[in-house]
Amino acid sequence: MKIGILYLCTGKYTVFWPEFYKNFEKNFLPGCPKTYLVFTDAPQIAHEAEPNVRRIEQEALPWPYSTMERFRIFLTREQELREFDYLFYANANLECRGPILPEEILPRGGRETLVAVCHLPYYGKPPRFHPYDRNPRSRACIPYNCGQYYVAGGLNGGQAGSYLALCRELARRTQEDLDHGVIARQHDESQLNRMVAEHPEWFRILGPEFCVPEETPVPNERIRVLQKNRFLDVSAVKGRSTPQNFIQRKWEAFRLNWLPYLWWARDTLLHKTLK
Repeated sequence: MKIGILYLCTGKYTVFWPEFYKNFEKNFLPGCPKTYLVFTDAPQIAHEAEPNVRRIEQEALPWPYSTMERFRIFLTREQELREFDYLFYANANLECRGPILPEEILPRGGRETLVAVCHLPYYGKPPRFHPYDRNPRSRACIPYNCGQYYVAGGLNGGQAGSYLALCRELARRTQEDLDHGVIARQHDESQLNRMVAEHPEWFRILGPEFCVPEETPVPNERIRVLQKNRFLDVSAVKGRSTPQNFIQRKWEAFRLNWLPYLWWARDTLLHKTLK
């Protein structure tokens, strides 16, 4: 069983790679042959002399294209990726908290050939409060009366053929949005959530313990998301946010906590569906 790990680290994100490799090599599907395909603009990376590490040249794209274009980036190596049985994309700052075994994380067969992980802050909340893209002009749009899970963009994968098909479809939808001057709300994560909403039967949906933010630990965490700002200046990569004034903060609270009820009622009465 050959596992391909897709790892994207351009610019300052290369800081995570040395420990990521050692941690995943020890804990992620131990005993399974793993190959790390590292897409980076760094001329050299740690561990690149290892036979299971392939450094792939990738220019650093400006935010948010660095995350939004990841499906297209992976497809530049589609033929190479077909040699694997399973492919997994992992965020640069993930850390296994112990051994992750095949029966815990691999799809279980049948129509279920892909894997996604629930996003901890939205786990158990009604879908109308999920941060789906609601813009009807976007291919990632999900009406307020649709959807079930909200999955994180930081860890996903599955059988190689199915995952490459997913990458092709989401890359196509992303480009279609860009051609119309649209960027999905949460970029690649929004596109992935739309696919999960359309075809939940294709996905093994893992609990949020497989993608736990370091700042909000849970007792049974399996994979931790390290805080980026401990390692790099995130605002330099994504841009600095403007502080909100009192009125803006009140409006944001109203928008998040009360408006979803109105939009859910509207979409339910209009019988909105995932077209």
